[in-house]
Amino acid sequence: MKNTIKRMVQWQGRAQEPGLSALLLLEILAIFVALPLSELGVFSFRVFNVAVSLILVAGCAVVSRHRFALAAVLVSIVVSWVAIFIREELPSVATVYANLAANLVFVIVLTSVVGHAVFAPGRITFHRVQGAIVIYLHIALIFSVLYLMIALFVPNAFKPPINIIEGSGTAQSIYFSFVALTSTGYGDIVPVHPFTRSLANLEGIIGQLFPATLIARLVTLEFNFKKRKSD
Repeated sequence: MKNTIKRMVQWQGRAQEPGLSALLLLEILAIFVALPLSELGVFSFRVFNVAVSLILVAGCAVVSRHRFALAAVLVSIVVSWVAIFIREELPSVATVYANLAANLVFVIVLTSVVGHAVFAPGRITFHRVQGAIVIYLHIALIFSVLYLMIALFVPNAFKPPINIIEGSGTAQSIYFSFVALTSTGYGDIVPVHPFTRSLANLEGIIGQLFPATLIARLVTLEFNFKKRKSD
């Protein structure tokens, strides 16, 4: 029994870093390749859901050493897929909201675990840099879900409106979120509701502060690591 537990712990340790690399790659492919191709009709949004499923598996590998986080991730995955199934059979506001809430929990929990690994004391490695990129992507995803939640109850929260019931609504929300995060400001989608405006402003501030804070923290960690090593 002890040997089995020891092997599981070793497997979890080995799976965490490859899981993070897989997570980053899958998220880049899903957001910047699969999602726009689905919106263009090259393939259905079911293919995009397959990519999301792979992301969920990689996310489980990343949080496998954290029992509470793993439990929260697994519950959110189950709730999300049940909501998706019910949404396809009996579409309603409740099922859409349940799906969004489950996705939000998954991304927040996964981001907190990755953030703990990125900003923890120790030497700066390539996987830490990957983790920082994952966090940046997740900030945009978290805000995109929040935008969809508002649009679900306030259809005219954006101009033009984001249709959350259709698959294109997800693509529009993610697109707007990255525009706000990077302060690009194309102006083709405009927040008109007070809450969406506040969220867009907050996301823009985070998008400006996060890279500077990240670089300062990583430089400090590397300096402290070398200092302790020399002592």
